[in-house]
Amino acid sequence: MSKKKKVAIKNPTLPATPDSPGRRYQIVLWLVFFAGALFFWPPCLDRYLAPRFLWVSAVLAGGVFLFRKEWRDRADWRLHGFDLLLLGWYSMNLLSLGWTFSWSEGIFYTQKVLILFGVYWLVRQALQYDENLTRRTLAGITGALTLVVSVLLLIQVGLAVSKYGLDNQRLYDYASGVFGNKGLATDFLFFLLIFNVLFRSEFKWKHQFWISTGVLLALILILQTRTVYLAAAFGMALYFLFYAVLEPGFRPVLFKRLLPAGALALVILAALLAWKGRGSTLAERLNPVTYLESASANERRFVWQKTDQLNMEHYWWGVGNGSWKLWLPSKSIEGGFRLQEKNIVFTRAHNDYLEIRAEMGMVGAVLFVLLFVSVLLAAGVAARRSADARQKHDLLVLSTGLTGYCIIQYFDFPRERIELQAILGLLFAYLAWSSRAVWARLPGISIRRYAQVFLLLLFAGFIFNVLLGWQRVRGEIHTVAVLEAQVQGNFPAMLREATAARNTFFEYNDVTIPLQWYEGIALYQMNKIDEAVAAFGEAYRLNPWAFQVINNYASSLVRANRHRDAVPLFEKALAINPRYDEGKFNLAFAWYALGDHAKAKNWLNRVDTIPNPQSGDERQKNLLILKKKAEFSKVIDQAQ
Repeated sequence: MSKKKKVAIKNPTLPATPDSPGRRYQIVLWLVFFAGALFFWPPCLDRYLAPRFLWVSAVLAGGVFLFRKEWRDRADWRLHGFDLLLLGWYSMNLLSLGWTFSWSEGIFYTQKVLILFGVYWLVRQALQYDENLTRRTLAGITGALTLVVSVLLLIQVGLAVSKYGLDNQRLYDYASGVFGNKGLATDFLFFLLIFNVLFRSEFKWKHQFWISTGVLLALILILQTRTVYLAAAFGMALYFLFYAVLEPGFRPVLFKRLLPAGALALVILAALLAWKGRGSTLAERLNPVTYLESASANERRFVWQKTDQLNMEHYWWGVGNGSWKLWLPSKSIEGGFRLQEKNIVFTRAHNDYLEIRAEMGMVGAVLFVLLFVSVLLAAGVAARRSADARQKHDLLVLSTGLTGYCIIQYFDFPRERIELQAILGLLFAYLAWSSRAVWARLPGISIRRYAQVFLLLLFAGFIFNVLLGWQRVRGEIHTVAVLEAQVQGNFPAMLREATAARNTFFEYNDVTIPLQWYEGIALYQMNKIDEAVAAFGEAYRLNPWAFQVINNYASSLVRANRHRDAVPLFEKALAINPRYDEGKFNLAFAWYALGDHAKAKNWLNRVDTIPNPQSGDERQKNLLILKKKAEFSKVIDQAQ
């Protein structure tokens, strides 16, 4: 007699209909994370930053409008501790506008935090609506991004390697077609790796996970970004260690296979580095000792040291959001080779903690760090209490990703980039959701009666972002036209485009030089000296520590026969950059015109050549400096 087989009847999840909130969540999530990570606008100075700010803000504004009824009726309107911390962080950014040096830069940095909160809120509400649907959607986005980004970077890396091998600088130049430079691209690859591990069970094909992670790890290795090497190594160690704690069955695998394999890999790596650690670019960049000796490390230590000096003078509240890059030269750039000799302008501290400490003081830095500490502690408590294996694994992977984010922002600037702010919002939201039982036990505030006002303010904030983003995009497009006109020597067009570029939300180019500086150059070349003086004076007001701006302002005053007004400006430019030879020539000329030949000769004698020139261009520059110095010295001698 045959036995009847019992068949378990499952209640399948119904597919989201075109008009359902679930379908709308899917669309908005794809627009934020997939399109937002790839969107760019070629005519801009930075074709990724302001365009992505504009795009994601527009999508989030649309999302608030689409979900206004759904959120009003069904959203979790109890703001728990982490919600309040995140809103407090945004409020701190808003508050710092009260003492920021540049409002246009400060508001741009502040509204990036609103994007962070908007992504956090969107993902948190999507998870509450349907966690499985949201998980599948995010897994699909991860897979699509992994494919597209990997293919684009493989093409770029292939072109670079075929021509120049694994030369780091060439990779930096080539791997810029997705995120702007290879460092930011590798940062993004790291988070794709994290999300591939998080959504491993969602892959349709068995080998898709191993292929995806293999390609991502290979690209991370080839792109030679030490920060991500550190984040990946620390992340893997953290993941395996805590996975063994959470899952006893994994411990034999860890101790019998992974730890011996890891030890062997370290021995082989150490041997390879000892053998040819200085013989190839990749080997050098794998060796932490070579990094400490590198120009990049020395440069960062220099910038961090100057930032510490700035912090001591603005201890509690900082210099205001977005203003670090303006204030840094006020501490003098003496000792920064590229800053002095190559006119390289640092617009990021390459350390988000230090930059926030400089801009919002100790108060802001503590609040920022508290965001990460609190969400990681809550995740740890939730993982220890949970009996759900998937939830524990999710918390572990997400915590590993957030820890990697903390490492990356110690050496890089994810705070500035929109796609990385979106990733941070996703990490925060998923961690807060997965540890919601912990947050529910802590104090919170119910704002259900103010839900309509909250949504209206959120919508208005993103509409404001759209306006802000468009004005910056428009300004950048005109600034590109300014640079083209300058190269062509078309100074009327340069003046016209520089004037069109300026607006309330866009006052500086990508290296914090005020746009009036371009107007001054055009007017100077058109022999409209009084107008040039006024334009350079306004540029000096907007950035009183840019030695190029100060020098040009003083030079225009010399042309206007205001030599005594020019002298202190030339001296200020040289106090900021003591190796600024053009400024020394100009100051010598100013004293010569004033009839003080001794001071003129003194400043001329201080003109330096580049020590130990490494290239033909540097050697040629030294020859021109010596020739110009000799000719001017002869003129002064004849006048005495």
